[in-house]
Amino acid sequence: MNALLARFGRKSKPKNDDSYYTAGQFALIKARFKRKTSGVVAAWILGTLVLMGFFAPFFSPVDPTIRGADADYRRGAPQVLYFWDDNGFSLRPFTYTYTKEKPKLDLSALAGGNLNALDALTSGNALKASSQNKFTVDKEQRRYIQFFVKGWEYSLIDLSVAGLDLDIRWDRHLFGVEQGQIHLMGTDEDGKDVFSRTLHAIWVTISIAIVALIVKLFTSLLVGGVSGYFGGRIDAILMSITEAVRVIPAIPIYLACAVALSQMDLTPIQRYFAIAVVIGALDFAALGRRLRTHILTERNQDYVLAAQLCGSGAGRIIWRHLIPSFTSYIIVDTLINFPYVILAETSLSFLGLGLTEPVNSLGVLLQKAQDPDIQQNMIWQFFPVAVFVFLIMAFVFVGDALRDAADPYSEKK
Repeated sequence: MNALLARFGRKSKPKNDDSYYTAGQFALIKARFKRKTSGVVAAWILGTLVLMGFFAPFFSPVDPTIRGADADYRRGAPQVLYFWDDNGFSLRPFTYTYTKEKPKLDLSALAGGNLNALDALTSGNALKASSQNKFTVDKEQRRYIQFFVKGWEYSLIDLSVAGLDLDIRWDRHLFGVEQGQIHLMGTDEDGKDVFSRTLHAIWVTISIAIVALIVKLFTSLLVGGVSGYFGGRIDAILMSITEAVRVIPAIPIYLACAVALSQMDLTPIQRYFAIAVVIGALDFAALGRRLRTHILTERNQDYVLAAQLCGSGAGRIIWRHLIPSFTSYIIVDTLINFPYVILAETSLSFLGLGLTEPVNSLGVLLQKAQDPDIQQNMIWQFFPVAVFVFLIMAFVFVGDALRDAADPYSEKK
């Protein structure tokens, strides 16, 4: 009976699980990362923001460019979604119809020399910026939200590079309204939708950071790998250059590069890549020095000697043997530095030295938020600021959790 129960009964897990000791490095990092609640929550928030930024045209109800500007809703406040009002409850979310109040101006009276009409116009605050944000809300006319609506056409997947003609276009969007446009976060002074611009700005900023980190990673691996493996005079020369780049303040270099770029006739895309390359090329020193220190220690190990006796060249030993032993730290360092690269691009654009209008980036939108008119009369244009804070904090928490997960001694602390 005991043998039968032992065979078909509930099997208890062994107390000593050998899978922990046989798991690979990345499996251990993944297991430790899942135990960090803050890192997991931040990873979900970060993944959501990146996904919405990558598929921004699909999630955007309005074209973010000047082509989609709503001339009848300039400086418009956010349009709130409702499920119920005085007319009853609705399972479908809806918003109301907004009509801008037009100042009354008697042109015939002005033409006849009567200035009372002009006095009434000026004394009624119709020319003030705060009065230009007033709209009449028609609560009797609902506009219901529809999903997967047909709208402006955009490129879903564009791989038209290197002679490959692959541009998949689509005109479907996640949501919209029956008539007109919906502006969840209001519009700017040109009538462009703030919500749609912010979604597009997320991916532009992240893509600049990706290009900059690729340049930084390649430069760091090249300088640190060559300097650490060969040592001697090569190490002294490369480390001298690295220290020179490291001690020079970044802001003056960015200013000089911005002035140089302004003298060139560059398209927005060329300027975009130029800024990414400049940011990445000036940020390689820290990782390059750490990699050089690691390789100086590892180059005397037996597996390196075995590779040399087998006839492997210096390049193969560096890229196939020495650098992979430092992979976990490289990944963690790259992710931790992601928000700092985003801050660099945003700072340049905020100061007017990076990307400029009409390009959508978080730095450009943050630059607009410093306008006193926006701070007083269009507070909804601070929505990109909130998204920027969430994006940076998500990267920081994910990077911090990943750094602890990659530390082999974290469980002993």
